[in-house]
Amino acid sequence: AKQVKTLCRENQNKDKWLTGNNVCELLHISSRSLQSYRDNGTLPYSQIGRKCYYKSSDIERFTGQSQIKNK
Repeated sequence: AKQVKTLCRENQNKDKWLTGNNVCELLHISSRSLQSYRDNGTLPYSQIGRKCYYKSSDIERFTGQSQIKNK
């Protein structure tokens, strides 16, 4: 039981889930731009009910890719 709790604590901080508002603020984009990224498959997301969530690791990967494309 202690091992399971330890593993859960270790993995808990690895991938935070962000809301659409969080992502828009981080990337300095509009909600419409974020929707376009969702629609064309550029940015992966999960949806619970009507709300979309984004993994922080996916956002980091996305920002790394966009920096490469801009060079």
